[in-house]
Amino acid sequence: MQNTRPPAAAPKTSALVALLLLTLLLAGAPLAIRMTYAELAPFWTAALRVMLAAPILWGIVIYKRIPLPRGRALMGAVLYGALTVGLAFLFINWGLVATPAGRASILMSTVPLMSVFLSALHGVERITRRGLLGASLALVGITLTAANPAAGQSSLPHMAALLVGAALSAEGGVLVKRFPPSPVIMTNAIAVTVGGAILGVASLAVGEAWIIPVQARTWAALAYLVIPLSVGAFLLYLHVVHAWSATGASYGFVVSPLVTIAAASVLAGEEIAPKFLSGAVLVLAGAVVGALLPAKARHAALPDRCYDAEGRLIPDCT
Repeated sequence: MQNTRPPAAAPKTSALVALLLLTLLLAGAPLAIRMTYAELAPFWTAALRVMLAAPILWGIVIYKRIPLPRGRALMGAVLYGALTVGLAFLFINWGLVATPAGRASILMSTVPLMSVFLSALHGVERITRRGLLGASLALVGITLTAANPAAGQSSLPHMAALLVGAALSAEGGVLVKRFPPSPVIMTNAIAVTVGGAILGVASLAVGEAWIIPVQARTWAALAYLVIPLSVGAFLLYLHVVHAWSATGASYGFVVSPLVTIAAASVLAGEEIAPKFLSGAVLVLAGAVVGALLPAKARHAALPDRCYDAEGRLIPDCT
């Protein structure tokens, strides 16, 4: 059995390099998604992305001869896909229609913090003072970024949609641990298949046109979303989890918004106002304080993730 290291352990050099690459890949996601909107509708963008990623993941499954899970293990993978890919991408992609990439990345960085509170809701762990402090910092930061018009044109409903998408992503990550584990590659292959079906139905239901992009810029953004992000970032995340810890890997999701803000300023002309930057720092600080800093009480209640030799997630391991 391969156990993840406790958060206090010093990370390997390979883990730090992988975390840096993961952070850079995650930072480009909001920009790439918004780039596709020049030709593609938001739900169709999400559906096309996972439809292209699915054959790659299933190819890995077939190559490794990983058996299809059954019973509750299969149910857990399906539920994970419905929440984190299908429903979450619906809200995230719609929210990005009218939310600048930098602001969107800040809102999505609340996933680790939401995971803490959802774990408490499901009775996995208790809410601590540190969690409440982190939530308070994040709430003040979100208020500052939302009230700053200089950060770019956006609307409160679209920003709320991004927060709902973040909550759905966190909920999927919490719930999947209540089911028997499956190999992580298999879980993600099932997830993108189920999520793609949900996104496809939603796209048809709202009458979006299923068109194939013709602009090289759009294809470049799609290629980035499918290969480096949907496959590469996933493998990098697993490497960090194995070589360091799941908590350490979560720092990539919190640091990446700072890279997104800088990239969006250069590539998309998004303005970085002092009030917006202050709000961003508060949100990120809230996520770190409330969800990522080591806490003995919380780790006693919710140990870090462990994986067996074949990459199967072992829930609530020590």
